[in-house]
Amino acid sequence: MRKTRKSDYIILALMCLITLNIGAIAIGLYSSKQPHDLDGNEFKIVNISFDKIKEALNININETIKKAINSLFPVAKVLDNTDVVEVGSINTEHKDGDELDEEYDTQNDIIIENLDEYESLIIVKDSDGINTIENVPEPLMLKKVKIDREKPYVLIYHTHATESYLISKDTNYRSSDKKYNMIGIGSIMSTVLEANGHKVDHVETSHDLPSYNQSYSRSLNTIKNKKEGSDNLKILLDIHRDAVLDTNPNIESIKAKSKIDIGGKSVATFSLVVGPDSPNKEQVLSFAKYVKAVSDALYPGLCKGITIKPAGKYNQHLSDYSALIEVGYHINTLEEANEGAKLVGEVLTLVLNSILEE
Repeated sequence: MRKTRKSDYIILALMCLITLNIGAIAIGLYSSKQPHDLDGNEFKIVNISFDKIKEALNININETIKKAINSLFPVAKVLDNTDVVEVGSINTEHKDGDELDEEYDTQNDIIIENLDEYESLIIVKDSDGINTIENVPEPLMLKKVKIDREKPYVLIYHTHATESYLISKDTNYRSSDKKYNMIGIGSIMSTVLEANGHKVDHVETSHDLPSYNQSYSRSLNTIKNKKEGSDNLKILLDIHRDAVLDTNPNIESIKAKSKIDIGGKSVATFSLVVGPDSPNKEQVLSFAKYVKAVSDALYPGLCKGITIKPAGKYNQHLSDYSALIEVGYHINTLEEANEGAKLVGEVLTLVLNSILEE
């Protein structure tokens, strides 16, 4: 669920400007030559309009830029001419909800794979080798949540709803069809939670349409509007999928970790993302750690870890119980992602059972 850095667009724009200027100079030189100039090598540079450059070079500027973007970023995803380029997930923030996403640029990420504080509390299997609810540890550094159980208290939404999986390879791993994108994944999780007695409000808005730009601003507005309508919405879950460049040197390792066999089924793994710029970052991190701890107790290996990005809030400042969950990668099959969503729903069910006040 990430996008290109702002600097990438600046570099691309400069490249286009340089190319156009070189073309203008060349055309000016050619059109201003006089017969005596052939011997004296004297040329007059003339001003030429932008339209004249386009006509002389016989190019479609919009298409040229679009092709340049796709060649520079092989897995760039463009839904239509109004959409901006997406190459992945998430990152820097300038103001609330305005994230400048940096997909694939993970060199500054902090990855938490092991939870030292929960290590002695997690009993992976009982004496019979079976995972049980009794194995789930109690939450640490996490306050109980007071809610009205008769009203929805879990909000599931999607900042990047059109993210999809291998089934949408031909459309650059994005789809507006709910069956194939993150809305479908959210629906599965919502169904599992509600089947276990938890009240859910699932927002099916595609915040990355018509443009991927400002997706976080749009989802921020959605959350605020929802919370204004009900202050009972305390658990905020933004559901995404992850992505990785095919040229990543660790691609084979990432592919191996993108799924796991559980009960004879191939299941997409999941991870959590935390933005460091939220004033409640430590509380959000504690919540993420507990989700991972419960997952490790129930299904070891299902949760890959917690990623702390170098910058950004990701709207997590709106609740201490916010979580950005990435279910699988774009390279997972839809079936793997659906199975993963079911298990993440089970994990979240037990998390909520533990943190909600009686």
